[in-house]
Amino acid sequence: MMKNALKPTAVFLVLLSTLFACKKKTDKPIDIVVDDKNLSGCPVGVTCYFQYVNNASISDHQLTLTTGQYRVFWVRNETFGSRAFYFLAPMIGDKFMLNDKDVAEGRVKYVSNCPTCFSIPMKALSGTVKGVKVVQTSTESEKWLLESNIVLATEGGTTPLDTIYFKQYYYPAVQ
Repeated sequence: MMKNALKPTAVFLVLLSTLFACKKKTDKPIDIVVDDKNLSGCPVGVTCYFQYVNNASISDHQLTLTTGQYRVFWVRNETFGSRAFYFLAPMIGDKFMLNDKDVAEGRVKYVSNCPTCFSIPMKALSGTVKGVKVVQTSTESEKWLLESNIVLATEGGTTPLDTIYFKQYYYPAVQ
């Protein structure tokens, strides 16, 4: 009688341990923190924009804003030409993080428009963008605090040429 109970018990324990061993592990969500220390400034003589729009996207060819499923943030510096980064962040939540995979999928875009610069076309190669929604007060409009570290390469290239870092508040764009 004991031999008969040993086999089913052993099979049951093996199955049970297999089920628990194959259980998908869930990682804790990454706690995204961006502090407001050492904000990036705008160079003297340059006009800087740190803005965003909700429910938007960007057309691939001309980098124009369209209606879409993202919260699109951009930083643009203008002097004799312009240089801009665009970040396509999810609409849900009050925090987000874009990583190398998101950059590869085109959710981080770089454009330089300077007719007199004789510059080489560049693209975002890798990097991170972290954003947190700042608690709105009665005297301030809604804003986000973003910190980004973007590696640039030539169009079609994979060799890093420049790394751009900035941290700043982004405000809703006037439309």
